[in-house]
Amino acid sequence: MKRIALAFATLLAAAGISAAQESHDWAVVDFAANFMREEPNYAAENGDQALMGTIVEIVGEQSYWRQIISPEPYKAWVTDRGLVRMSQEQIDAYLEAPKFICIAEVTHIFSEPNQGSQRVSEFIMGDIVRKSLDAKGNAIRKNGYWKVMLPSGVEGYVKPGEVADFYTWAHSRVVNASHLFDIAYKLLGVPYMRGGTSIKNVDCSGFSRSAYFMLGVLLPRNASQQVKVGEPIEPDMEHLKPGDLVFFGREATKDKPLYIRHVGIYMGDGKYMHSSSVVRISSLNPEDEDYAETPIRACRVIGHVDDGSGIISMKKSPYYFKQN
Repeated sequence: MKRIALAFATLLAAAGISAAQESHDWAVVDFAANFMREEPNYAAENGDQALMGTIVEIVGEQSYWRQIISPEPYKAWVTDRGLVRMSQEQIDAYLEAPKFICIAEVTHIFSEPNQGSQRVSEFIMGDIVRKSLDAKGNAIRKNGYWKVMLPSGVEGYVKPGEVADFYTWAHSRVVNASHLFDIAYKLLGVPYMRGGTSIKNVDCSGFSRSAYFMLGVLLPRNASQQVKVGEPIEPDMEHLKPGDLVFFGREATKDKPLYIRHVGIYMGDGKYMHSSSVVRISSLNPEDEDYAETPIRACRVIGHVDDGSGIISMKKSPYYFKQN
């Protein structure tokens, strides 16, 4: 547990977020995608989304709103109904519990092992739930459906083929461009929404984060943070490789600092995928009809996971697995 607290403190310092109290108050997200708002009210701007099964820290309370810090890190407000408070001991047990990760794009958890039963919860790509176990510690399967447990302890059933064993999945990810675009293509056409970081809706950095997340790679939340990780490279087609992040904005001037306002994933052949109105493909070639603009920065993620450049794999993260 100390490892999680230390990791939180390190990430917060890098992101310029004030450290939380020394006595940590933990919770796990219970909604399929929990909207994180900049202020404690429903009219406030959405800044991020936290997926089901994510460990967060509670750092503030106002009425039924809770201010949390997610692992990205991102500090914002959610309602208490979408969180399950856990003690440090419960978090330790949660980290070690056998789990499934949702690999379907959008599905549901059902009250019984059939699709005609009542829906317990929406269940989307990247959500994490515990396995329900029998007396011998084996995962329970009924009529071909896996029995699962939400962070709240509510149980239900998921269809076969829509989940993967979380440990096996995380430790078997192969980080290359081919596998990345297998995921990214599933996000094509997803509507843009500021603060979106799920298959339901994404902003630009939410798209790049979500695509790499399903490859078992954790990127920072915002484009201005993502530009600082990995290997910096020249942002032109001669140097770019598929999977590189390309950034758009304004170069620094005597009066103004560097401004990064947009990010996409380079595909090769002068094309890149990004979230602008919807997730779509555009060109870096000014002569093409689908040309948008020219990037000012780029960084390479592939080949730089867990090398100290600010990109960490999920299997190495203390928010997802207990570390030795």
